[in-house]
Parts: sequence; structure tokens; C-alpha cells
Amino acid sequence: MPQKNNTKLNKEQQEAVQYNSGHLLVLAGAGSGKTRVLTAKIAHIIDTGLAKPCQILAMTFTNKASGEMRERIYNQLNDNSIRLRMGTFHSICAWILRREARALGFPENFSIYDGDDQKTLIRRILKKTELPMKVTPGAARGYISTSKNDLITAEEALSAASTPYQESLALVYQNYDKELHNNGAFDFDDLLTQVLMALRQNNDTGKHYKNMFTRILVDEYQDTNKVQNEILKELTGSDTVVTVVGDDDQSIYGWRGARVENILQFPQNYPDVKTVRLETNYRSTGSILKASSSLVKHNKNRHGKTLRPVLGAGEAVQVRQSVTPDDEAHYILSAARDLNSDGIPWNEIAVLFRTNAQSRPLETMCRRLRIPYEVVGTVRFFERTEIKDIVSYLRIIVNPTDTGSFRRVLNKPTRGVGAKGQSNFYQWVEDNGTDVVTGLEKSGSISGITQKAKPVLEKLGKNLRSCMDGVVAGDTASEIVDSVIDFTGILDLYKTGEVADETRLQNIQELRSYAAEYDSRNPEGGLPGFLAEQSLLSSSDSYSGDEKLVLMTLHSAKGLEFDCVFVSGLEEGMLPYIRPQEHAPSDLEEERRLLYVGMTRARKRLFLTWCSNRPRPGSFPQGPSRFLTEVADDESFDTHEPKPKARNNSFASAAASVTPERSASIYKRGNLVKHPRYGKGVVVTAKRRGSEWELKINFGFDAPKTLLTGYVAIPVLKEKAQRSDLD
Repeated sequence: MPQKNNTKLNKEQQEAVQYNSGHLLVLAGAGSGKTRVLTAKIAHIIDTGLAKPCQILAMTFTNKASGEMRERIYNQLNDNSIRLRMGTFHSICAWILRREARALGFPENFSIYDGDDQKTLIRRILKKTELPMKVTPGAARGYISTSKNDLITAEEALSAASTPYQESLALVYQNYDKELHNNGAFDFDDLLTQVLMALRQNNDTGKHYKNMFTRILVDEYQDTNKVQNEILKELTGSDTVVTVVGDDDQSIYGWRGARVENILQFPQNYPDVKTVRLETNYRSTGSILKASSSLVKHNKNRHGKTLRPVLGAGEAVQVRQSVTPDDEAHYILSAARDLNSDGIPWNEIAVLFRTNAQSRPLETMCRRLRIPYEVVGTVRFFERTEIKDIVSYLRIIVNPTDTGSFRRVLNKPTRGVGAKGQSNFYQWVEDNGTDVVTGLEKSGSISGITQKAKPVLEKLGKNLRSCMDGVVAGDTASEIVDSVIDFTGILDLYKTGEVADETRLQNIQELRSYAAEYDSRNPEGGLPGFLAEQSLLSSSDSYSGDEKLVLMTLHSAKGLEFDCVFVSGLEEGMLPYIRPQEHAPSDLEEERRLLYVGMTRARKRLFLTWCSNRPRPGSFPQGPSRFLTEVADDESFDTHEPKPKARNNSFASAAASVTPERSASIYKRGNLVKHPRYGKGVVVTAKRRGSEWELKINFGFDAPKTLLTGYVAIPVLKEKAQRSDLD
């Protein structure tokens, strides 16, 4: 292997890069340089002639990761002309669908519907469909997505429905799929499921793609869902060598279908797999790694690895208890301000939390302390109204059969077409089997449209047709965007002088800049390519990295790193998260992995905070998280109470100083406790079992019950129960 590709690789990394005798599983611990390994391996394959660039397929989970990998490969090989097939699972599937769309009965320039488009379509279906029972748009959307990812068709769902409610959901699913097909559109789930069906059902198509790639590399394999894993299998031919890179300890997307089993079972599903563990951590201090490893080792379903820090031990992990969320926010942001005063840039300080609602006190305190901050994961750029309106016009230009996008902007700006006129227009389009642009051009002959509106619609049709001709002629995305902004008059619409409208104008200008930037990166992409990239952008791609303190959920923090990290809200019921009215986490091991991901975002300093009185509708204070006792198993732990600072090697002594009414971590004979099912009871015996407690509790039944705290939270109400407490 040429020296230029391995000079910066350690022994484990070199082994992963140079192994090419069969399928490979790279277990890449947090901060172990997996991106370096992937890019070096692709460069090595090309450099040594093991495969041509066109025979390599690399799949990532974000556009940002794909772009960074591509740039690194170009730099390593000193060649920007290499044509690699690299992108997210969704973008690769979108590419396959555009090649196979005609065979599937769809136009090549199909639209991709995002979440808002789906909701709009579902609401319209609910309004015009008679159902056995009422269903909400959210429930219908979730049902449709789950069904598609379980590879259940609308017809199969309807056939399997056993209740009126299930039948209603299945009917919505059936009509939804018909509308998508009529609009020449796919949703995000379709991008995957339609490709899988095409690969499975069409022998010629399946053989073609099985023979196309001799090397397939998958990043973040622990985050793949069932359909993505099946697509990988279908793309793997007899001569294909598969390399998957991931960390089972960082699988945190089970709620959206990711299956940690994919990476756990990879050695069983592929023959003669070699496993390489990347265990040298280049990111975090030894104290942070000890605490993180102490936590995640409590999971049973994992491959297991031992991370070794390159950096020194560093400062101890700090734990802080507060009384209320406002107190917690004040502590965090005061500490962050001190760190900034010591020279840590604001954008190297992150505050992470389990749910979006937890950001409110933090945002309030940021404003009060005049700390610049950015909330990552709120309304994203392409979900803002003015941007979605322009994008809808662009979609119509590329795909004039997309009535869903057209319905959004027919009267944006107002064109004087009422409900009756719209109904007549869409009926005419359907009866004549044509598209909306042709309908606009012919609107003068459509009855039911006012004389005033007809010339306005005809002019709109003329402008859209001109843009369509421009796309065919090779106009760039930015030229088409500028044309749409011009003929719609959208800038004049927001020139009101109001602050909100000023922001909208800035957003529109940013869209123009983004289109120009896309053209410079993809001179042959045009408007279809621009829309494909725009549709597939994710929240992590939109993180700006400006000089501001970062507030984000633990899920949003995946893939990022900061000098200093605060993880807030470490209370039982919040992390691990227990939904209101429920008594246990839905997936305890994933909740533990989620905290592990948050902790390993930190390079130098890590702070864990919790408060004893966090109001949550439908639940009650449950004390510090069980995860804090698991983290405290190591010796790199520093606990701080609201009173004088106390250094200790165990979280238990710190928890003991919390008033019994607030804490459920320490149990003693005679405690008054409350079980969510059995009610109040008195502790007869209390035994520690690792991170949990085995309690024998007298609830006033015939005999005491023996319970484990790891399954259901059992808060202490009083240190010493009175006889009257059980009356």
C-alpha cells in the first residue's frame, strides 16, 4: 500500500484498511477515527487496482459525511476527476429510482415528499374519505411509515385489519399510495421500499445492480433499519466484498426503525467475516472515557470494546444536583460563562438534553445572562414557509404532475381562485389526463374560473413552461430559482418592514446563495439534482458552528464533538426517558446508549446535571437517574452539591445527602415508598444488586412483594414511615 495512504494510521486502522480478503466488520469506538479508515480504505482500493471507482459504492447517513469523505479521498489521491458512487441510503436509492422509474410506472423526474407534504396529503384524504373510525393525520402517517418499513403493502394492511380503527388506517394508507402515484411522487420510505421491491421482483434489475459494485462500504451501520439492511443484501453479488463500519454502543435511532441487531448479527449473516476493533480514542480524556465505558458496559446486547485514550486523564467528570430546572440552567450557563472566560470558544461548549421541551429554561437563562446561543433542531431552513413555497414552484417545474406541490402555491401570492374554481381546475386536469402546467395554459377554456383569474393563471402557466424549457436547455438551478422569485413577486410580498418579514427576505436570499453554491459544486446537476439534495438534507447538516453556545438534544448531537459538554436532566423518568402514564423505559439499553453518545461528544470537560424537582405532566419526581450510579462505578468522578463542594469516588455518598423525599437512589428498612401500580408501601428489606435495588415491600397485602427498581421507578416518599401512612 502506498505510503501516502497509511502514514497517519495506527495498527488497528491499517489492519482495517489493508484487509481485502473478504467481508469486514469494523467496530469503531467513539472518537477512534472511523472516517479516516473509510476514506483510506476507499483510496487504497482504487490505488491498488482492487476495483475501479465506478465499481465502488459507499453509503453514509448524512450528506455532510458523504461530502467530507469524498473531499478526503480526492485529497489523498490528488485527483478530483474520480467518479465515485457515494451518498446516503436515500440518495443512492433516489438515483436507482430515477434510472428505474419508468419500469415502475413513475416519471423520471418524480417529486420527493417530506413530512409536511405527507401531512398535507393525508389531511386532504381524511377530509374526503368516509372511514369506520376517526383517525388523526399523525397516527395515519406513523402507521403508513411503520407499515412500509415492515414491508407491508396497503392491500396487505387492509386484509390484516381486525378492528374498525385498523381498517380506517389501512384505508388511508391505500388512498395515500394512490395519491402519491397520481402525483408522480415518493415519500422518504418509498425511496427505500420501492428500490428493494424492484431489486427483488425484477430478475434483470436485481442482477444488474448485484454485478455493478464489487466493493460496498457502509458507514454508521448500527443505524440501519430493516429495509436498508435488506437493500444491502440485494446489492451484494457473489463477487461483492462488503465492509461495514459502526459502533453498536452508539445505536440510538430505534424509535425510527434502526435495528442494532443488524450490526450484532453481521458476522452470522455474511460468510467468513473478519472483525477489527478500533479502540484507540483520539477525542476524549481518560476520565471521560472511563465514565462512559462504566455506563455502557451495563448493556448486555453489545460486541464489547475497550477504549484507550491518547490524551491524558484530564479533569474529573463533574456531577451537579439542583432543585429546579431554572436552578439547573443557572448553574450550567454560569459554568459555561466561566469556561468561556477561560478561553473556551462558545461554539466549543454544548448543552445536551433528552427532550426539546428542556431547552426553554436554558434559552431563558441564556438571554438573561446575555450568552449567545444556537438551538439546533428547531424549525429547519427548508421547513420555513417562504422556502417551502419557492421549493414547491421548483418541484412543479421539474415534475408538472405534482398536484400536491401545486395546491400549496396556487394562491401564493393570491390569484383570486376560489374553492369552486380550484375544484373545476383539478377536475379538468384529471379528466384530460394532463398536468397542472398544461391546465394553467388552457385555463381560459375551463369553466368555473372567474374571468379575472383566467389571464393570471395563463401567465403563471407561461412562466412555468419557460422555466421547464430552461431546465431542458441546461439552465442552472440558481437561474431557475431567480426566475421563480421574479415571476412570483414573492419579495414584494414580504417587504413590509416587519422584523418577521425581514427574516423571511434573508431566508430567500440564503436560498439563492445555496442554489449558486450547489451549481458551483455540481455544474451538471441542474434543478433536478438541486431538489434531490435539498430533499435529503438533515438537521445535522444544518448546524452552523457559529460562535454561539450550542443547545441541542442528545439525538441531534450524534456525530458532533465539543471541548466541553453538559448533559442535563439526568433524572429517572427523563433519562432514561419514561413516557407520562407509563412505568418503565420502552428500551432501557437504547436510553443508556443515548447517554453514552452524549458523554463521548466531550473532548476535555464533561458535566452531568440533574434536579430534584422537575415538573412533568403525568409523572412525579423520581430522583437521580440510575445511570448516574452506573457512571460512578469508575474513579474519575467528582460530585458537587448545592452546598459546599465535596469530592468523592462514589455517587452513592453524594446521593445520600439528598433529602429522602427527593431521592430514590438510597433505600433503607422503614422507608415509605410509592409503586405506580401497588401504591404506598413500607420497605421491609433493601439489598443492592449492581446498579439496582432488590426491595421487599409491605403494601398491606397478605404478604410483602419483592421488586427490582430497575424495571419500575419506586420513589422514596419518607425516610421513616408512620402507621397512618398506609391507612
